[in-house]
Amino acid sequence: MDGRASPSPQGAAEPTDAGAVAGPSSVAAGQAQTEGAAGPVKPGGAKISCLACRAAKRKCHTPDVHTTCRRCVTHELVCEYQKHRRGRRKKETSASAPADASPSSLPTVPLQPPVYPPLPQLPAKQASTYGSAPGTAQSHASQSPTGTGASTIQFSHVVREGDSSPFIAGPSTAQPPPSGSGSFGLLRSNYPDPLQAGVLNELDVFELFNYYFENLNLVVAILDPRLHTPNYCQQKSALLFSAVLCVTAKILRPDAYSACLAIANKLVGQAVEYGLCSVEVVQAINLLTHWKKADDATSWRKVGYAIRMAQELRLNVRASRPLPAEEMQARGILNRERAWLNLIIADYHLAIHHSLPRMISEEDIDDPAEWLAEHPHLPTPGESSLPPWIIFSRMCRLYADLLAAMNGDPSNLRSLKWIEHDWHRWRAKWLDRPDFLPPQVSTIRLCDALFAFHLAEYRLLYNYRYRAKDQVVNVDVPSDLTIAFCGCVDAAVGLANVFQDHFVRPGYLPFCFNLAYVALAICSIWLVKNIATMSQSDRERVVRTLSDIQVAVEAASRSSDDMPAYMHRLLTHLLSTLSPATQLSSLAASQNASTLTQPVSQDAQDYPSSGSNSSWSLSSAQQIIQDNLHHHHPHPALPPQQEQQPFASTSTATLPQQEQADASVFAGLDALPMHEDMLFPAADDDIWRLLFPVTGDTAMQ
Repeated sequence: MDGRASPSPQGAAEPTDAGAVAGPSSVAAGQAQTEGAAGPVKPGGAKISCLACRAAKRKCHTPDVHTTCRRCVTHELVCEYQKHRRGRRKKETSASAPADASPSSLPTVPLQPPVYPPLPQLPAKQASTYGSAPGTAQSHASQSPTGTGASTIQFSHVVREGDSSPFIAGPSTAQPPPSGSGSFGLLRSNYPDPLQAGVLNELDVFELFNYYFENLNLVVAILDPRLHTPNYCQQKSALLFSAVLCVTAKILRPDAYSACLAIANKLVGQAVEYGLCSVEVVQAINLLTHWKKADDATSWRKVGYAIRMAQELRLNVRASRPLPAEEMQARGILNRERAWLNLIIADYHLAIHHSLPRMISEEDIDDPAEWLAEHPHLPTPGESSLPPWIIFSRMCRLYADLLAAMNGDPSNLRSLKWIEHDWHRWRAKWLDRPDFLPPQVSTIRLCDALFAFHLAEYRLLYNYRYRAKDQVVNVDVPSDLTIAFCGCVDAAVGLANVFQDHFVRPGYLPFCFNLAYVALAICSIWLVKNIATMSQSDRERVVRTLSDIQVAVEAASRSSDDMPAYMHRLLTHLLSTLSPATQLSSLAASQNASTLTQPVSQDAQDYPSSGSNSSWSLSSAQQIIQDNLHHHHPHPALPPQQEQQPFASTSTATLPQQEQADASVFAGLDALPMHEDMLFPAADDDIWRLLFPVTGDTAMQ
């Protein structure tokens, strides 16, 4: 409460308008009580609300009648004060002096007319339409000067010129509604953070926060290390404090991760129950989404709630420029705008990932590069990768539309050329920038390699469907189909090399996104499915690369249910489907790997990348995955054996003797029936079903 006394239900404590019509005999006695209508409020008495708030039955937030109330400022209303006309009227004999009273008996205090605060200046059109609200006395501004009863027209609450109501959306620059700070204290007392609960100690908190800003926040800059210190987060938001500890404990303190996750999820639920609405809640949900548990299927719904909250907080409205000269004030503004940019990224990749519509329209997305260039003097480590992420997400959407519209017309390849031009411009601007930190470089390179694979696969799919229906792939005989196939092999292996060089070796596997693992899964499955068509050198290269990654992800695993563990079991399963001859020949060739390392690294340079949002585009690689994973919703496609028969029918007469023996082994492998769990281990079916949902023509609207 604000400390002012509330009006009683009967209105007995309300100051009445009797003093305005009383005779001179009652003026001196009641002046102190009646002047509160226009001047200071009587101590302990009731406060008078303005006409607009009284008409709408809303609380009037203002200290006195000389100040425009907060509600009128927010909704651009006329803030007028007038005495209440409630209560029992006094008798006429007591309200006026007797007719025969002598002038000498009257008090000498002169009558004072009521004083009103000055009206705010409004546009002529708006001021002419305002009138007194129904059910209340008309103000002096709307009363007819002739006293004939004429008045201005009154409108319903849905008309902008009328009185405001909760159902009218205010201007985009209006202040957001209060979030209810009282509930925050209740949330903190009922549900302590991991430090208060005893799960972690102060030394753990210090270590986890340092690790978060040195590693995780560089991948996606959600928080500002200058603002979000441990003390600030703990005092400002128990939820945000717990979220930072939770996502970092997943890497450094896996034994405490389950308890921290339970506390964070409980705080999210209670924040929804209490209706907490703040930028800290938005950031906490985004944190828990990006570094979620592998089997968490709630990300799309939670980010949708965060987007609605951000729109209510007007985070999508950029503050006026220039920024304040005071550093912390300026960082507070950038913190709100950065939270909105991160929601754009989450909305993009989750919509593609779950094959569901996006919530943020293109009209709410400004140029992120321009935003970044506005504050070079207020840097936040890692935020420079926000613009390439958002632009890359747009390219992924365009690629998905292009792939879905493929019909064999020559214009398909012309459209592919246009998207390639966009990709080259993106690479020239954002790839290998000297101001990027190593985790940012790795992420952008993986995005680039994944997009290179998609473009190569588009060409292969177009040639296979519309130009070479009766041809077979012979890697020793050049043709458009063979060139497209070999280019797709190089792109897929290039992505695997980027994963190995820029994620495995620097040690980024524990905190990289699920997107990186999904991109690797797409390329690995495609390589194993088409390995029979490759040359012997390409087979050896594929098996050797996937085997090295298999060992690396096993070493990076922290538990049996994290993404490195799932990836290790997937690669083990895929490699087990290959013939022993292929595996043995690849292992023997690994002794000469030193002579092949340099060419492979050069391939990785040609196809740098990032496993980002386009990894859920409707592509032929995902068609393979979905046909086998979602067997209860089969896509209309040829059986696997018939579909790949042109690729597997490479003539063995042109191959060396050793390769002829291997080709016979592969032919026997291709003749085996396709099992439902051929691509994925049966025990991990649920997690891969979550990562590769069924896509359709209506997806990604």
